Amino acid sequence: MTKYTVDEKLNAVLEYLKGKKSYKSIAQERNVGLSPLKRWVARYLKNGMEGLVSSHTCCNALLAIHFEVVK
Repeated sequence: MTKYTVDEKLNAVLEYLKGKKSYKSIAQERNVGLSPLKRWVARYLKNGMEGLVSSHTCCNALLAIHFEVVK
């Protein structure tokens, strides 16, 4: 299974949300499956950036700190 960074996920999601490309074209260009891409978009719409962070990574604590600093 290929792992994608939060930045890679965010870029794909934002590209889709701009409305100029389909899920299929973005998935092909970025070598990602349709299902993960659709999940990323749904999670981003529901939870913002936090929705793109895997719950299995140890980086969640660092991301939480980052969000606090950005606020």
